[in-house]
Amino acid sequence: TLLDQECINPMTHSSQLEDSGCDISNDYAFDSLGIASDFHQSEHNGDTSKRWLERVPPLNLCCTSKEESLTAPVQFLQHLLEIKKLSEGGILQADFTELENDSFTICNSVSQLLDGLTIFYNSPKFPVSNVLTEAVCVLISLITDTKLSNHVLKKCFKKLEEFKKNLIQIILRNSNVNRFQTLHAVSHTLVLLGRNNVLRNSLISLLLSEVHQFAVQLLQAHQIQAMYDITQYENIFPLCAILEQLLQNETEEGNISSSGYDGEEKIKFLKNLDQIILHLSDEFPLFSLYLWRASVLLNSAQMQ
Repeated sequence: TLLDQECINPMTHSSQLEDSGCDISNDYAFDSLGIASDFHQSEHNGDTSKRWLERVPPLNLCCTSKEESLTAPVQFLQHLLEIKKLSEGGILQADFTELENDSFTICNSVSQLLDGLTIFYNSPKFPVSNVLTEAVCVLISLITDTKLSNHVLKKCFKKLEEFKKNLIQIILRNSNVNRFQTLHAVSHTLVLLGRNNVLRNSLISLLLSEVHQFAVQLLQAHQIQAMYDITQYENIFPLCAILEQLLQNETEEGNISSSGYDGEEKIKFLKNLDQIILHLSDEFPLFSLYLWRASVLLNSAQMQ
């Protein structure tokens, strides 16, 4: 699917959105906004960036479909990322110091973006549209940008936490027969969110909690020979795979000593884990293997 393409810079895909405002390859792109002449004078006029921003056409916030509701926040955030890119290159003068004082539009756009993605993942349609692909790209660009990520996390951390929890529950509760394409898309988004260290640590804690809780429930069902939810058993494997990949990324990047998952969830996960694996390994060998591999990565972090 299109979500399989890990895209960090939305500007490389801007042509997929009509008039996204992010294609700056030639003067014609700027002429479509009526600002080509202002852009060429930016090095000589300190007020150009202000006029440039003022002349960006307003976005239509009155949308009906799920995809259309994503278009406005995606385009706005793309404009923001592109302006920042131009200002860092010295092509455009733009002051980002006021973000701390006036951040309603950014926070509102991020919130709309997360809500739109949640709605899509709850009832997805494949193949994935360009707008949804752009939405994921823009989100990842925001949380991996050195300066903007701090601002977004500070203002939108609770919303991002809610978004991650929703995605995890979408994976666990999905019982559709043809659900695996959806699970793959959601898993891919969660892995991309893990590229931000702060989000990665909190995501690891959430995954440790869910996997441990399921392991305990499965052990209890196994001990009394009770029925267990086979669908949830199948759905736990994407979470195990995400957890392992995030832990592996921590190890490879050398962030183990400063990781944020050394707390309560890690202790709960490792407590009596050997006994859980021992009792489940015969009947549930693959799940037991995932538990063991996660414990190895966590213990290696402790040793370092």
